[in-house]
Parts: sequence; C-alpha cells; structure tokens
Amino acid sequence: MRRGSFADLPFTKTERQERQAAPVPDGPVTRVGGRDYLQETSRHDARNTALTPAEQKVLKQRRLEAAERRHAESEANLAAALRLGAALKGGG
Repeated sequence: MRRGSFADLPFTKTERQERQAAPVPDGPVTRVGGRDYLQETSRHDARNTALTPAEQKVLKQRRLEAAERRHAESEANLAAALRLGAALKGGG
C-alpha cells in the first residue's frame, strides 16, 4: 500500500495568493486586511508635548479646581447623609 503526500488531502491544500504591492503609507492611517485603522498616536498626545508650558499650567489648575469641587460636593453629601441618619434615628 502506497501512501500519498499530504498535499493530496483536501484539508491540507493551500491556495496560492497573488502577491500585492505594499500599500503606500497614508499619514496616520494603517491598512490591514483591507480595513483602515487610525494610528493611536494620531488620536491624542498622552504626554501633552504639543502644549505650551503656560497651557499646561492652566490645565493643571483646572484639574485641581475640579478635584476641589468634587471633594466639596462629597463632603456636603456626607454631611447631608449624617443629618438624615440622625433625623431618622431620633424620630424612630
């Protein structure tokens, strides 16, 4: 009994694909498998290197102010919850 080659088996055959020229880079877009993907670095600048030092200071100040507002709101919510708890405890 003679054994055939693996290429004779239907599930091992591979079809030759025609080679295609590499696509020309298109700025921040990468093409893979016929789909376009926007490169991560083109979406945002994580290190804020595009900002001037003055702009960075303004953004830092805004972040600090927003944190202070959130903290004050949290403290107010806690105080209201304590007052409500005391009222329920005293009334019940």
